Amino acid sequence: MLAIAAISFVCELLNLRAPRIYGEPYLVAKNIVAGMGYVFAYPITTSVGPTCYVTPLYTYLQVPFLYFGLGARGIQVMNLLFLQAACFVLYRFFRQFASPYVVLLVFAALSFYIPFWILSYTLEPNSLNLLLLALTAECVYVLSKNPTRREWFMFGILIGVQLLVRPDIMLGAVLFAAWLLAWNWSKETWKGIAIAALVSLAIALPWTLRNYLTFHKFVLVSANAGMNLYEGNNPVATGEFSELPATPESRENFQKIQAYSKTHDQIEIDHFRLALAEEWMKAHPAEVLKLDAKKIWYHWFWRPIMGEQYHYQFQRMELPYKIVGVIMLVLGFYGIFSTRNKKLQSLFLVICLYSTLVSAIFFVQTRYRILKVDPFLLPLAVMGVAMLIEKIRAASAHSQNTPHSALST
Repeated sequence: MLAIAAISFVCELLNLRAPRIYGEPYLVAKNIVAGMGYVFAYPITTSVGPTCYVTPLYTYLQVPFLYFGLGARGIQVMNLLFLQAACFVLYRFFRQFASPYVVLLVFAALSFYIPFWILSYTLEPNSLNLLLLALTAECVYVLSKNPTRREWFMFGILIGVQLLVRPDIMLGAVLFAAWLLAWNWSKETWKGIAIAALVSLAIALPWTLRNYLTFHKFVLVSANAGMNLYEGNNPVATGEFSELPATPESRENFQKIQAYSKTHDQIEIDHFRLALAEEWMKAHPAEVLKLDAKKIWYHWFWRPIMGEQYHYQFQRMELPYKIVGVIMLVLGFYGIFSTRNKKLQSLFLVICLYSTLVSAIFFVQTRYRILKVDPFLLPLAVMGVAMLIEKIRAASAHSQNTPHSALST
């Protein structure tokens, strides 16, 4: 296993490329190092200043790399180390469901899964997100079997840390809590969920206080839900970040946002965009349903634009990923429903629901499936292949033995 990890890490480094897209956390980190503080320009406006648009944890993780001159390359190496750690966690999780040989193949498949590499090369918290979700899934599964106070605290810590990375975990936390209650509806489970909620909020509290002292408004972690909801639900929305040609209504909305941004802070701008999105959704329910169906299809199957990293640097990987993605879906779902482990099956379906809802509510990004579903779908696909091979061998052995039995009779 260590040899596989070492070889994959060397291959990741050999294929490392300078990023062409710089994410928001990186830009804020640069401003911090430059002595400007935690400032950022809210998207599509002229509002530059102190921000809570970007979550803090990954931003501050990048600061030492920039301060000591390690730059983007150092951040990419950090991302790859997070990816290696995630592969070990997933190996530890799946070894309770498969033989040592099969789980070693699972580890190899995860380590050499190129989409993970591509998303780790970006200056975004993708591999950290993957690692934290893998730890959370493992923790939730343990809680369903042995709900100790220590595990409830760990669950709260993992949710709290993820709030500071990508707040869509709030939806995931609700679904995981509902899953735990479905398996063990009891007073103790409710107490455990309350403990986890308090721990997670305590972790987010320092940043919440910072937001209140800076903006004099309550913002738990970040104010970007309005931007994301509007991008996925507006007159020219396509289900992705790209848009249809402008219409009179979309031009009017754009002008409203630009005018509003000149007299309001970033939180108020985000609330304004949230209101615009909700207003449009209420006025066009049929269009919303069509968009949601399209988003769900894009999330699981054929997304026209695979994302900036794929488009600019790894365009040749788009078609292979789509083909492998469909094969993985078939084998993965065969693997999960062949395990006969109801808890594992239902937990996997909860993770699928979580990732699908994020895409349907906002807009589709390739990372929603790669980071949330593929870390579990890929191992299950490997397990599915192993089960198919075992069945074929058993059928072959049975067919070879049948004539001898008939002859002896």
